[in-house]
Amino acid sequence: MEIYVVKPGDTIDSIAAALGVSAERLIYDNQLIYPYELAVGQALLVDRGIRNAERSISVSGYAYPFISPWVLEQTLPYLSELPIFSYGFTTEGELLPPPYGDDTWMIEKAQNFGTKPILTLTPFGADGAFNNRLINSVVNNTVYLDNLIQNLLDTMAEKGYEGVDIDFEYILASDRDAFTAFVRQVAETMRANGYHTSVALAPKTSSDQVGLLYEGKDYRALGEAADHVLLMTYEWGYTYQKSSCGLYLFVINVTLPDSGISSKLFTIPDCKKGKQRHHCFPSLTVAPVQLILSSGARPPAYCTSGYSGLPFQHTI
Repeated sequence: MEIYVVKPGDTIDSIAAALGVSAERLIYDNQLIYPYELAVGQALLVDRGIRNAERSISVSGYAYPFISPWVLEQTLPYLSELPIFSYGFTTEGELLPPPYGDDTWMIEKAQNFGTKPILTLTPFGADGAFNNRLINSVVNNTVYLDNLIQNLLDTMAEKGYEGVDIDFEYILASDRDAFTAFVRQVAETMRANGYHTSVALAPKTSSDQVGLLYEGKDYRALGEAADHVLLMTYEWGYTYQKSSCGLYLFVINVTLPDSGISSKLFTIPDCKKGKQRHHCFPSLTVAPVQLILSSGARPPAYCTSGYSGLPFQHTI
């Protein structure tokens, strides 16, 4: 798998002939629309049918058990991990299977493609929403906590999961330290049994940001406890905050220096109004760990055109 950058005079047929692949494959892999016009500088994915097991980045994507098998098969060759959404638990630490269908077939497909199946753990209540009462009960009771961890180990061994992703949101500020201790205990137990642990964090717009998404999590301590962190950048700003000009914020680019994360200023065109949208993202501190940035299928509040006028899927 490689990237080809379109040059002046290139066509789909000429590129396919030069690279020894079919034009139909290039069109399909890049979701090109007839008459397949190309822009100079456009990046095209070229798949020669050989999957490279050595990846320079880790790619992860949540999926529900009701996902189309065809879609999953098309996606798995490009994923390092498949976090299956999701397992819940009771106030006493009893594990609840995904309510949306059996996860066994997804685990098997992931393994067939060399992708690690990950058990996603969420504190969902009976209404299907995040419930901080469940979190409060388990993280503050050693019996319930130990019960949940043992149930996780049993299920992962039985099903073939290779790790756990802790996706807890709306944690009470008073449970912040208890939640950190919970993640640390889970991670240490998982490592001892050959598994790894990730934790999902809602992105901030300031280090002292208030709100239920942020005050219940010690970002640096969680980064130190977990094996890697999923920073949910698809939530960065646009769900809860607008920029000074009234436009929703959306993360495009961040860097990770030794001390944590610092952000950059980035501009993308507004394909509806012909204006530039400017996005300035304050810094966020996390312990120096493996960091996975996340994005939705397309940026909310925008149409499908992205930077430099190219289709959005070509600019990511």
